[in-house]
Amino acid sequence: MKYRLPELDIPSDNPFLNDALDRKPLVEFLAGLIARLEGPFVLALDSPWGTGKTTIVKMLQAKLMADQFQCVYFNAWKVDYVTDPLVALVSGLDDIHLNDDGAESEFRCHLNTVKKIASAVAKRAVVAGVKVATLGVLDIEEDFEKVVADATSEVAGNLVDDFQKEKRALEKFREEVEKAVELLKAAGQKETLVFFIDELDRCRPTFAIEMLERIKHLFDAPHIVFVLSVDKSQLEASTAAVYGEKINAPEYLRRFIDLEYGIPMVETKRFTQTLLTRFELDSAFSKRNGEQTRYDKDNFVDTFTELSDVHNMSLRARERCIGRLCIVIEQTPPDHYLDPILLAFLMVLRLKNIDLFRRLCSGIDGPEEAMQYLSGLPGGVQFVANRSGLLIEAYLIAADPNKERSEARHLALKRQVDELDESDPPVVKFRARELAAIRRHIFSGFRTSVSLAGVAGKIDLTASVRD
Repeated sequence: MKYRLPELDIPSDNPFLNDALDRKPLVEFLAGLIARLEGPFVLALDSPWGTGKTTIVKMLQAKLMADQFQCVYFNAWKVDYVTDPLVALVSGLDDIHLNDDGAESEFRCHLNTVKKIASAVAKRAVVAGVKVATLGVLDIEEDFEKVVADATSEVAGNLVDDFQKEKRALEKFREEVEKAVELLKAAGQKETLVFFIDELDRCRPTFAIEMLERIKHLFDAPHIVFVLSVDKSQLEASTAAVYGEKINAPEYLRRFIDLEYGIPMVETKRFTQTLLTRFELDSAFSKRNGEQTRYDKDNFVDTFTELSDVHNMSLRARERCIGRLCIVIEQTPPDHYLDPILLAFLMVLRLKNIDLFRRLCSGIDGPEEAMQYLSGLPGGVQFVANRSGLLIEAYLIAADPNKERSEARHLALKRQVDELDESDPPVVKFRARELAAIRRHIFSGFRTSVSLAGVAGKIDLTASVRD
């Protein structure tokens, strides 16, 4: 049993070996799309944070490299301490190594020039506060070393002359990048360089926007394709943080992104099952084979999946919950009640609405308030009306710490089922019959009570361990 999952292994020779979520068709589609792009091109893979974009990107990188594409990957969030994103971008180029000695030597020559200019620009930024976006095209074949030295000089000179020098230096940067990329084909690889930038949306706003500007204005060269892994809504928020709330952030970002592709969600029940396997919980559930525990795994998977969906939980948040489940199961012997339906509900509730979690556990609020909360979620009315909603309500009635309220609710259900009062709508009578039947099942055998506080206490312990 594991308490935290390692990063998914993506073998370079078999990118889909551990593809339990059937991402292969998506990755192959994206690889085919990129193969048809000539560049310059910027493709944004858009999906909320915690939905598995990094895994897709790394599978895509492995697939493209197997197809003889040269790829560069870096996690922007891990380098956003750098003053100028240009340094991180050029550092990525420095990781490229060509198999042909002649092409490698020439590549290094061009790259050394690129690195010198990048260092100069990073030290000085743009002369007199003028953005790189305004730079023009001038020739700089001669006296390059002197231009770089002048650009980084502390001596105050003529601002117009300095500006012209920096324009020429940055144009030289683009030329040298283009010449370096042209050598990929000479080294026996595909002519397109694919540059992956992951988690850009998590960076500090100024770094994220400056990264986009550097890509657009300094790497806008043939045969270069950038693939950005982003949550577009967060990137729009970064844009507003830099330029003010009145800016049309979606329109602004279109200046830098040529195509957006929304990553579809995975089949969520399958994802829950995959998490149980990766956390090595299958064997733990297999030991729960008694009359009252044999369906614990199925009940947990169904309830947890539907609750996660109705709460719109990210894949990463679901993974965190299953990590906590490991600790709960370790505290619960195989022949003891796990109450997986109640466990799934309280586990998600603690993550999404800890105030209600506390009120339920203390008996201040009861099943009615819990079901009202669920009904208020997007799709919550349908959820409450379905089988999982009935099961959760029945368990909350049975486990209510307020015994007087619990007994009163039980008697009310019994009256609704037994009495021939036609004033109750058929749907109300049906729900009452179902709740009463589930309650009888909960207390079948020798069981006389369900402890909401006991289940909640185990969840609280896991939170203390992992938070």
